[in-house]
Amino acid sequence: MSGEPLKEYDYRNCQSLFGYAAAVHERSGGICQLCGAGSAKLDFDLWRQLTVEHLIGESQGGYLKQISTALAQRFPNLSTGELSDLARRIDGANTITACSFCNSTTSRNRVPIDMGEAIHQTPDGSPDEIYEHVTADLRHILAAKRRDVRWKLAGVRKAYESIVVPRLMDRRALPPLDSPG
Repeated sequence: MSGEPLKEYDYRNCQSLFGYAAAVHERSGGICQLCGAGSAKLDFDLWRQLTVEHLIGESQGGYLKQISTALAQRFPNLSTGELSDLARRIDGANTITACSFCNSTTSRNRVPIDMGEAIHQTPDGSPDEIYEHVTADLRHILAAKRRDVRWKLAGVRKAYESIVVPRLMDRRALPPLDSPG
């Protein structure tokens, strides 16, 4: 590079923070909904590592387009507008903020009910009643994921304190890697 000053980076290129995920992170207050990381204070270094976790993932019909299709099949008498609004509301309830650890340790786990089943088991009713029925299933899934994360974090914290901290402290006692000699 020449010695010219760089043009300011366009933050909108960070789609994982300013695109679809922005609304999810805003709803969560920038707090991991599985372990609570970020609840003490706003922290740029944590915030930039937040991800979107689908309580019911794509492989189980939990993405917006899949939700829309399942709703249209189950509730053909709802108007297009009602279906679209309901699908967006369910998608919002199905997406939470997770830190990278929680996302990586829970996102591939299959949950006991897929989105199509949750929608198809819902009795006829108003869009609000349908939403409440589906989100009841999502609340159970969230609670189970939180229990799973607590269990995993306990094991990881124990290993961190007994194995990782001593090694990192030893490394930090040595000269920096980029120093001569």
